[in-house]
Amino acid sequence: MGSLGIRAATVLDAERLAVVHEQCVRESGLAGEIIDQSGLEDRYERALSVMDATTTWVATWDGEIVGFVSATALGPGHARMLELSSLGVLASHRNRGIGSKLLNHAVGTAPCLAWAPAGAESFYRRHGFEADSVTERRDGMPFLRVLR
Repeated sequence: MGSLGIRAATVLDAERLAVVHEQCVRESGLAGEIIDQSGLEDRYERALSVMDATTTWVATWDGEIVGFVSATALGPGHARMLELSSLGVLASHRNRGIGSKLLNHAVGTAPCLAWAPAGAESFYRRHGFEADSVTERRDGMPFLRVLR
């Protein structure tokens, strides 16, 4: 039996995060456009090298990154809504509660909005999110806004 860890991502994780992110999108069957892995790596390097309102965590299984989550604090002040900007777990490590642990680690019980890819609505419903009527296409894939 492996061991799960959750930790803050660092710029040193950018290359592996890009690989895992691309693989999660491909495994979901939702990829509308080809994912530019080098573009993802550059995006993670930039995001992880600056201090801003977005924080990224990684889930590790026996030391290997198998999932990720990013959350952004929206607006000024201490009590503010969070936006879950990305969440993914490799197919080989799904149904072990890793996604739920990442979600809870990133946003806890705070008010939050997220963009759920088609097919993931039930995951978000289990965590108290409700869909509204707003949809958006990101990287060629349909997403539904969910709130709690």
